[in-house]
Amino acid sequence: MSAAVTVDVDGLAGLACRPGGPWSGRLTARSEHEYVWDGLQRVVELLDRYDARATFYVPGATIDENPSAVVDLLDRGHEVAHHGYDHVPTTGLDAAGERQELERGIEALARIGAEPTGYRSPGWELTPTTLALLPDLGFRWDSSLMGGEHPYRIGSLIELPVHWRLDDVPYFTALRDPREVLAIWTAEHDRAEHDVTYTIHPEITGRGHRLVLLEGLLDHVGPTVTHAEMAA
Repeated sequence: MSAAVTVDVDGLAGLACRPGGPWSGRLTARSEHEYVWDGLQRVVELLDRYDARATFYVPGATIDENPSAVVDLLDRGHEVAHHGYDHVPTTGLDAAGERQELERGIEALARIGAEPTGYRSPGWELTPTTLALLPDLGFRWDSSLMGGEHPYRIGSLIELPVHWRLDDVPYFTALRDPREVLAIWTAEHDRAEHDVTYTIHPEITGRGHRLVLLEGLLDHVGPTVTHAEMAA
């Protein structure tokens, strides 16, 4: 049984999936997402202390905003995977729009020297159209669905399942104590019968004492794997 820490580096692009928009000109809400770079630095420094590797899912627009920060992830031995381009919900796009989101994301990753083989849909909203496009565009795995407790196959793709109980957003949206979340996440690890995927966001877990969640998790699970390794 292995554990993967995945980091969704949404940044300002993440507002596209956040309820309550439009967000143009709303500086407070936007600044919450602008913290992504400070939070990312704190997350990366903690991963370095544990010699732990992670998979970072980064929208193309976020890569283009700060390419050097994403190149730094690669230089540190982490994996960078596809997370759309504008982080828009795929459910609102037609087939041509879904393909364009995938192709633009691939192009953004290519500009920093990354060749993605894994995909995670923005907001974990995956459509049949995008799912069908992934193998044709060279992807080997997806990490957006919740149809199992351990990796499973969908056609030629490996699905590395996610779940809201293993994501930081629901807990910290409700302002839960990170030590309480850590107790849940470590219990999930101890009861898991197969590989488990955790998901954090730098602008959320990277704030204040919330980082004890990641620190405690790394203490508990031991060596981590990337999603490419989990899908192998």
